[in-house]
Amino acid sequence: MAVAESSFDLLTQPWVAVRDDDGVHELSLIDTFARAHELTGLAGELATQDLAVLRLLLVILRRTMGSVRGDGEAIDRWAEWWQAESLPTPQIDAYLAGCSERFDLLHPTTPFMQVAGLEAGKTSGLVKLIGDVPDGHRYFTLRSGAGLRSLSYAEAARWVVHCQAFDPSGIKSGALDDGRTKGGRGYPIGTGWTGRCGLVVMEGANLKETLLLNLRLDPDDAPEDRPVWEREIPTETPDPMHVVAAGPCDLMTWPIRRIRLIHNGSEVTDAIIANGTPVQWHNQHRLETMTAWRRSSGQEKKHGVPAYMPHEHDANRSFWRGLQSLMVTGGERRTTSNDAEQSLPPRTLDWIATLQADDALDVDHPTRMRAIGMVYGSNSSVVASVVDDALQLRLSVLTDSDLEAEVVAALRAADEGVQALANLAANLARASGALPEEDREAARAQGYYGLDQGFRRWVSTLSTRSDPTERRTAWQSYVHHTLGAMGDALVTASGDQVWRGRLVTQTKGGERLVNAPVAHLWFTGTLRSVLPAANQVQPSDRTTPESADV
Repeated sequence: MAVAESSFDLLTQPWVAVRDDDGVHELSLIDTFARAHELTGLAGELATQDLAVLRLLLVILRRTMGSVRGDGEAIDRWAEWWQAESLPTPQIDAYLAGCSERFDLLHPTTPFMQVAGLEAGKTSGLVKLIGDVPDGHRYFTLRSGAGLRSLSYAEAARWVVHCQAFDPSGIKSGALDDGRTKGGRGYPIGTGWTGRCGLVVMEGANLKETLLLNLRLDPDDAPEDRPVWEREIPTETPDPMHVVAAGPCDLMTWPIRRIRLIHNGSEVTDAIIANGTPVQWHNQHRLETMTAWRRSSGQEKKHGVPAYMPHEHDANRSFWRGLQSLMVTGGERRTTSNDAEQSLPPRTLDWIATLQADDALDVDHPTRMRAIGMVYGSNSSVVASVVDDALQLRLSVLTDSDLEAEVVAALRAADEGVQALANLAANLARASGALPEEDREAARAQGYYGLDQGFRRWVSTLSTRSDPTERRTAWQSYVHHTLGAMGDALVTASGDQVWRGRLVTQTKGGERLVNAPVAHLWFTGTLRSVLPAANQVQPSDRTTPESADV
C-alpha cells in the first residue's frame, strides 16, 4: 500500500536533543539557535551524535556569517556575536529560509542528506543506521527488539546526520544505479570523514558559547565552499566534478553515504545505506578545524609532499596524556632536519589564540575541553568503542607559552615518574626469577590511573595569574607521594625470594644482585631525580592524593 506523502521539516519540527535546567528536550533547528544561550548543551544518544549535530549547527552559522574580508573583520564579527546575549536569530532564520526545501527529512525529491528514489537489491535495516549498535555487540544502548524495528522521525534525523559523519566502512547495500555495485554489494570506501578524526570540542557555559568557541572564521574561504544542502541534489553515483572538498562547510557535510529512509507515514521502519562519495584523507588540515594532525611518512612517500593525517584518539589512553599536541605555541613540534612541523593543533585553537591576542576573548576564559571520537574494529567495518573524555581548564593553558611550558614539564614528570614505577615492578619480577614485561606494564597502567584525577584537578587550577613555582611544586609533590606509595606497596607485597634476590645480567655486561631493597633504592633515587621540585618540600607537607588543591 502506498504511503501518503509526508513531511518532517527540520527547521520547525523538534528533533535536536538538547539539555537545559529542566532536563532533556527536543527542539527544532530554529528554536535551538534561538535558545542556544539558555541551553546547557546537546543531549543525544551518543557523544558522537551530539558532535555530528554540533558540526551541522556550526556549518549553518558559518553560512549565516557569510564571507569576511580580512582577519580584522572576521574578529570583529565574531566578537559582536560573542558579546551579544543571544545568537542573531533573524540572520540565521533568513539563511535557513533560503534553503528550507532541503531541510525536509521526508521530502519527495530532496530529502535531507538523502537521495530520493534510492534503490538497492536489499535494504540495510535500522541496525546499520543506529551508530550505537555494533553488529553482534549491542552494548552501547538499551535498544533491542521493538527498539530496533522503528525510529521516530526526530531520532532518524539525528542518526542520518551521525551516519554521514561516522558510518563505519565495510560492505554496503549496492545502489542499483551505481556502477560501482558488484553482485548487489557496495564495497568499502572508508568511514565517514569525522570518524577518522580525534575531535576536540571547546565547551562553554551554554550552547551559544560552545558554538562560538568552535566557530573559526577565515577570510580566505573559497566561494565554492558550500554544504551539501546548497549543492546539486545528489544521485546514486558520485559527481566526477566534486571529488575534493572545497572548504570546511563542504568537508563537514561530505556525503560519504547515499541514504534513503523508509517510513510508513508515522515512523521510520527501514533504511537503505549505500556508498556515496569517497573523501580524501590526507592534507585536509586547512579545512578541518576541530582535530589535531600528525605527519605521515607513508603518505609523504606516496604523494611526494609533506602530508598530514588526522590525529585519532586512543581509547586506552587518557586525554590529558596527549595534551601537548594541542598546544598552540608548539615549540617542540618542529623537526631538526626540516621546517615542516611534526604535528599541528586544531585550527579552532589557533583561532582562539588570535581572538585573545586581539582582546576579543578573555585569555583565562574557563572551558571544558572535550575529546570525542569513534574507534573502529575489523578493518573499520564495525564500531568498537566511543571515546568521550574531558578536561576542565582555562583557554590560556592552550595558548600561553609560559603555561604550556608548565604543562609540558608536568606531563614529562608524570611520564618519568610512571616509568620509574614500571622499572621497579620489572626489577622486583627479575628478583623473583620471573619475566619482567607483564609486571612492568601492569605497574605503568596503575601509575597513570593513580595520577589521573590529580592531573585533572591540577590543570584546572592553572591560569595566567598562577604562581608557576608553586604549581610545579604542588604537582611534583603529588606525583612523588602517589607513585612513592605505590612503589612502597609493591615492595611490601614482595615474597621472600624477592627480598633475597638473585644475580641479574646487566645491559652493559656483568651481573649484579637485584633484590627488593636494591630495586626500591633505585626507584626512590629516580623519583628524586625526575621530581626535583618535590625535594624542596618536607615529607609531611607533600601533596597527598586526598588533597583537592593539587
